[in-house]
Amino acid sequence: MIKETSSNASNRQFLHSVCRINGALETIAGRWKALILIHISEQQNRFSLLKQMMPTVSDQVLGKQLRDLEMDGLISKTIIPEVPVRVDYSLTPKGEALLPILEALAHWYNPRGVSEQQ
Repeated sequence: MIKETSSNASNRQFLHSVCRINGALETIAGRWKALILIHISEQQNRFSLLKQMMPTVSDQVLGKQLRDLEMDGLISKTIIPEVPVRVDYSLTPKGEALLPILEALAHWYNPRGVSEQQ
């Protein structure tokens, strides 16, 4: 969390006001967010399923990333009153619209300049 009176907060506010890309990048920043969105789009839509797909992420981090994605309007959470209670996640229209952008970023990113084989 950034202290509201810090220079970091001022810089963040300035960058968001002059370039919406900074806000967009901040929304998807986070080691696991893109992968979480992709897995949810592929119906790996419960905490336990996501955990199976990403076994090295801690429960705490996965929970925080899911809360962040929900707060940013990229996913929604449905609580199913079963025993035990089940929670399903799904992409919102905003989250669905992000998938082609993530795919384009994946195609763009080439860390070593290696030609892609298709």
